[in-house]
Amino acid sequence: MLRKFLESRSGNFAILSGVTMIPLCLAAGVAIDYSRHHSAQRHLQEIADSTSLALASTKVQNQARLEQLASDYLAANRKGSRVQEVRVASVVASSESVDVELRGSIPTTFMGLAGYHQLDVGASALAERATRGTVEVSLVLDNTKSMEATAGSATTRIAALKSAATELVDALLKNGDTSVRIALVPYADNVNVGLAYRNASWTSVPDDVTTVTTTPAKAESCTTVTTEKRKTTQDPTYTCTKEVDGATFETTCGGGWNYETVEIPPKEVCTKAQPEKTTSSTTKWFGCIGSRMGGTNRLTDANPAVRYPGYTDVRQKCVTPIVRLTSDRAALKAAITGMVTSLPSYSPNTFIPAGLIWGHNTLSPKGPFADGLPYDEGNLRPRKVVVLMTDGSNTLLYRKSDGRSTTSASKLTGSERQTYVRKECEDEDDDDDDDEGGAPVDGEGCDLDPIGKDAYAQTNEDTVAICTNMKGHDIEIFTVAFMVEDPVARDMLKACATSSQHYFEAANASILSAAFSGIAQSLQVVRLAR
Repeated sequence: MLRKFLESRSGNFAILSGVTMIPLCLAAGVAIDYSRHHSAQRHLQEIADSTSLALASTKVQNQARLEQLASDYLAANRKGSRVQEVRVASVVASSESVDVELRGSIPTTFMGLAGYHQLDVGASALAERATRGTVEVSLVLDNTKSMEATAGSATTRIAALKSAATELVDALLKNGDTSVRIALVPYADNVNVGLAYRNASWTSVPDDVTTVTTTPAKAESCTTVTTEKRKTTQDPTYTCTKEVDGATFETTCGGGWNYETVEIPPKEVCTKAQPEKTTSSTTKWFGCIGSRMGGTNRLTDANPAVRYPGYTDVRQKCVTPIVRLTSDRAALKAAITGMVTSLPSYSPNTFIPAGLIWGHNTLSPKGPFADGLPYDEGNLRPRKVVVLMTDGSNTLLYRKSDGRSTTSASKLTGSERQTYVRKECEDEDDDDDDDEGGAPVDGEGCDLDPIGKDAYAQTNEDTVAICTNMKGHDIEIFTVAFMVEDPVARDMLKACATSSQHYFEAANASILSAAFSGIAQSLQVVRLAR
């Protein structure tokens, strides 16, 4: 019986099934939980990839804002049925990349029988920014006197601009990329093209002229005086403000002496004999250049045979020379660092058309430089870009007679002067009066009262017209209004920009930096590096 019992197989299947059922069920449960974990991991990786790409495509630089955007993007895209307790573990951003790490978990089903009630899920993605294709960029930057004002902090506006522009150059020309070329056009009331182009076919520059003045000799002379002026009291000094190019600067006023005339015993006062004296002054060309004359030549790169007028003077009255298209990052950064907003006896005002047309010229395949590649319909190969930055309104007028910009209606021609009237003008003795062949200095001693609503409407129209002509060649235009309060000026910059997304308003140095960084990012394409 025992042998027959041992040889019997009639009940083994049930016994074996009962013994193996628990591990089989547990194995099946683990497989299900693992499949859910794999699905959650894949879903979280998809979110991490898209989040890093989205953040790298934005213009945002603030860390807290980036983390909030990541959280918002995560909340909008995660599926609670696939992964739970999802959070942004970290966001590490730079001008070149955005690294996002996400964490989450899933509750287990069968693995809880073995004490594992949840499984952690993690994913990370690194998105890099790289410049797309061939790009030509012209930085048209305000270098007027008003840029010496503060930028809402201890720094000046020009210092903030130099920092922001340098960061943009670094971002676009990293790793020695020669597919990107950048030009620099500092502007004020005109531009400086550099001394090398005096005899170029596209310039018309007068010869240097030396003027010799001889003062006759004077013999000693004496006279008897019975009165003299004596200082009595001094007025107190106080802090006051002055406005230059639309910006307000603090200065010191008062401090003048009061005099009285008193009688004195008669005395003889003599002047020493003076020998004959000869002095000379030379008008030179410092690279300063005006607007082309005739029709609409000042507004476009058409008709390259029409020359640009160059101006001679006894001292330099234009800002830092422009830099033609180049991939030389060191040269560009040195030129940005060297930008100046004033020189001795020169406090420049704002004439945006002067800078803007040279922004166009630096990108143009025509003259003067012909550095730009041929225009491409759609602006893809190459992509041509102008970045126009100003901190104020146009404060100068175009003079048709010689292509100069001027603040004084008295120096316009008769037809040009019809919309202006001289309100008050005082004769002042100034050694600058003869700098331009005896003509008075622009605006000196004069307070102009425009008849029209906007004295500089034509200048603003010219600014927009140059932008329109560039857009006709599919050139992309970004405009940056840096601490600009005038709504007319802001509207002009908006009209110049390619779209509303191409217009930036910066109220301080940090926002200006973010604006330039955003422009650099918009010229780049993002890709997943991990």
